[in-house]
Amino acid sequence: RGARLRNPTRSQIYPTRFRGSMAGMLVFATALAALVHFGSATAMGAVKLDNMTFDKMVSIPGFTWLVKFDKNYAYGDKEDEFKELCKLAYKVPDFSIGEIPVAEYGDKDNDDLRLRFELKVDDFPVYFLFKGSAESNIRYEGFSDPVASKPATWDDEEDGPWEPPMLSDITAENLAKWLRQQGVKFPSIGTIAELDEVVKAFLQNGFKDSFIKEAKSLAGGDHKEDPKAPVYIRIMEKVKERGVEYVGSETARVKKIMAGNLTPEKKAQLTEKLKILGVFDA
Repeated sequence: RGARLRNPTRSQIYPTRFRGSMAGMLVFATALAALVHFGSATAMGAVKLDNMTFDKMVSIPGFTWLVKFDKNYAYGDKEDEFKELCKLAYKVPDFSIGEIPVAEYGDKDNDDLRLRFELKVDDFPVYFLFKGSAESNIRYEGFSDPVASKPATWDDEEDGPWEPPMLSDITAENLAKWLRQQGVKFPSIGTIAELDEVVKAFLQNGFKDSFIKEAKSLAGGDHKEDPKAPVYIRIMEKVKERGVEYVGSETARVKKIMAGNLTPEKKAQLTEKLKILGVFDA
């Protein structure tokens, strides 16, 4: 025990739990990629890819990748948004975030991938969604705001046909919304837009049970992996039981708790709850 094998067999190199299992192969490949790039400037929660591993990783059947093409050692606000997004990715089933650093000088590592996807360095960061192959890809270029509504004062004859505004900024919130539009069960950033709309209808229509039922359906479906979704349900049930006064008293209680000594995790959890309470108080 503990002795190094001089000539290890295949079964000794690849444990039984990995052989014949696509999920196991993915875990092994991801772990290997992480080890190969250990110590480099990859965001926590992201896997660094290169021109040797890219096609192999994005071609795993039934698996989806969000891949960021960016300058080597990226920094700034957009990189901070990327890191925020990565923190939430690990819980999403059959999904991972990859990062391809493109070097502009020296050996120009991964510049061949930049040329392959016809990208310009000035456009970095650029995001692509890959579903099962390098050829099956969608580039993030913004999307119509899903919760925007036509202004009451809009006149089609005077102003032309109304179109919802485009959300094209590279933020964690926008990328999360876009991923959900593409079928990825990704948690929302801040509050959950779909549940925000249900809450508004709930408050405007006498706290009907049908809206609580609708919220539960969303929480158990599209937002199953989002820990914020059940918070909406609990607050809606409390408001129905105690009235809208509950929102003010609960907000005050949470703020009082946050003034104390809390772990970063608990503080983040309560901060999210305050944001959701703000939806009920709008």
